[in-house]
Amino acid sequence: MFLCHAVNKADFPIFPGSDMMKAGLRADNYTTWYQTLLWVEEMQMELDIRYYSMADVALKRVPLREYQWAECVELRVSVGEVEEGVCVCVWIRVEVGGLCHSFMTSFIDNMRVSVSFTFNRHPLKCSHRALELSKTITALTFPAAPRPVPAALQNIVPYNRKLETNQEQMLAIQNIVNGTSRPAPYIIFGPPGTGKTVTVVEAIKQVIRGSGDSRVLACTPSNSAADLIASRLMEHIPRRQMFRMHATSRPLVTVPDDLREISNIANNSVYYPSDNTLREYRIIVCTMVTAARLVSAGFPKGHMTHIFLDECGHSMEPEAMVPLASLVTKDTQVVLAGDPHQLGPVIRNPQCFSSHNLFQDNGLDKSYLERVMGRAMYQAHPATGFNAQVVTKLLNNYRSHKAILKEPNDMFYNSELKVCGDQMLIHSMCSWQHLPRRQFPLVFHAVKGRDEREGNSPSYFNGQEVSAVVDWVKKLLDTKAPKIQAKDVGVITPYRRQVEKIRSQLRKVRGAERVKVGSPEEFQGDERLVVVISTVRASQDLMADDHIFKLGFLRNPKRFNVAVTRAKALLIIVGCPEILSLDDHWGSLLRYIQQGGGYQGHPFTQTADMDDILTRFGNLSLRPVLGLDVSAREMAEAPEWRGEH
Repeated sequence: MFLCHAVNKADFPIFPGSDMMKAGLRADNYTTWYQTLLWVEEMQMELDIRYYSMADVALKRVPLREYQWAECVELRVSVGEVEEGVCVCVWIRVEVGGLCHSFMTSFIDNMRVSVSFTFNRHPLKCSHRALELSKTITALTFPAAPRPVPAALQNIVPYNRKLETNQEQMLAIQNIVNGTSRPAPYIIFGPPGTGKTVTVVEAIKQVIRGSGDSRVLACTPSNSAADLIASRLMEHIPRRQMFRMHATSRPLVTVPDDLREISNIANNSVYYPSDNTLREYRIIVCTMVTAARLVSAGFPKGHMTHIFLDECGHSMEPEAMVPLASLVTKDTQVVLAGDPHQLGPVIRNPQCFSSHNLFQDNGLDKSYLERVMGRAMYQAHPATGFNAQVVTKLLNNYRSHKAILKEPNDMFYNSELKVCGDQMLIHSMCSWQHLPRRQFPLVFHAVKGRDEREGNSPSYFNGQEVSAVVDWVKKLLDTKAPKIQAKDVGVITPYRRQVEKIRSQLRKVRGAERVKVGSPEEFQGDERLVVVISTVRASQDLMADDHIFKLGFLRNPKRFNVAVTRAKALLIIVGCPEILSLDDHWGSLLRYIQQGGGYQGHPFTQTADMDDILTRFGNLSLRPVLGLDVSAREMAEAPEWRGEH
């Protein structure tokens, strides 16, 4: 829907004094701290949404025979070019019932209008309310180490018998069932491919089996992640005990068929059952924001004995408070599952970054999981490792070939991850004919292209890298042994324009329809047999921009980590070595691939230093000023506007 909306300064609170900033984040300013961050971020969102405003565009009435649900009008919107001179458009349809009566009485087909957009503020409102209610849960926001408890003797027989051989997964499940961390949260630290969600699902099943009085709330940042948990729980939990609660904003066509019978869907619409009916379910699965419904329903504190937050590292901290504030007591076992080294929340305003001096390392880009894991009780002791009473680090990687896993394992996980994937699968590309060196399934293809922009799009693309990526995809799909299907190939690139260019060219490749092309955020939690990465950047002049505004891959270790850990059997990187070598993580990976014999393309020499570039850029005083313009992230990357929650 499109609506006119203007920023009113009275809508926003007065920015707090410097005393709070000097003091840093503490229990007594926790609510004010994060509410301030939310207001600053919302102001940037207001500016960013204006980027899509249009003037003097035609609005057309759509006949009922074309849109059978209701009378509506249609707006044609250009979203870019697939090739020179060929424009791609989408049509936004708005039901007449969503427009004011006075407008429709004067409406003439094809009349010219000016259009501005607004965004869904419901998640922000829920987060603000949760922060107000969070004043009584300092045991969760600033947890202290619980008293030591004796080792549990309970013998748990897992529903998923494959878990029996995984010591870390079984330890986490046992400690969650026994509530060893209460009142502090228990953390499942799940590096890539280690079975984090499998552990969460098994723990929920064991909690339900272990006590007839247990009731579980399982939340995730996204509907797709919540659907996955619900589907896996249905394998062993009676349907009458489970409830998958959707928000009214969710398009029903996206709800998996197997979940409809346990969902709040009837007559092709979302409904909410009575409060008493909701309380009868032993398991409720929903997104973090939708959990606000349970607070509104007046669920008594402690009604939910266990609250699980999966993919917790991907949500803002105020959003993670929504399922916790007003629902927990000291006896509630809270479980956080995620990886602080993978992608965090998507933030638009650079002043909300933890790297900005305004909020002293506690910005909105640092998730609740990451902040809490920074406390001493969750840190590994040099001699004894992690305290299993409060945290378990999963170590068995079931995804990747050892050569693909090595560098991120060394960089982020203390070289502790063990290769446990299906040997036939993860070695399936080791003899591929196009490998620079057989038995080493990593390729760095050196391309010296240009950072380009075109038309009205401010986002960058690199035409030579587009061509190189498409060539690699063609080689993969043309391979006879092993036979590679399009759905087994993923292409990751950080800039929206590069995504569009690669998708456009792959439409011309026979059989490439199911190759997934997207940003690192779109690949979080996903995996592919083969992954091709396009890094785009080819100019030193733009590198400091990327660092300041958290764009692209450079100096963004979480994006780097997600991108290079999605592949099972083959990882191909297309990029400019002169640029990537300046970054610590990319430089290390580049040297590793060179030493392994996987490098191809022109030879290169490192001619500059990244820290020197950043220093020179910083001396120009070009850091962004609050509220003056559309954010660099919106212009370059066009991150998803979350319309459903």
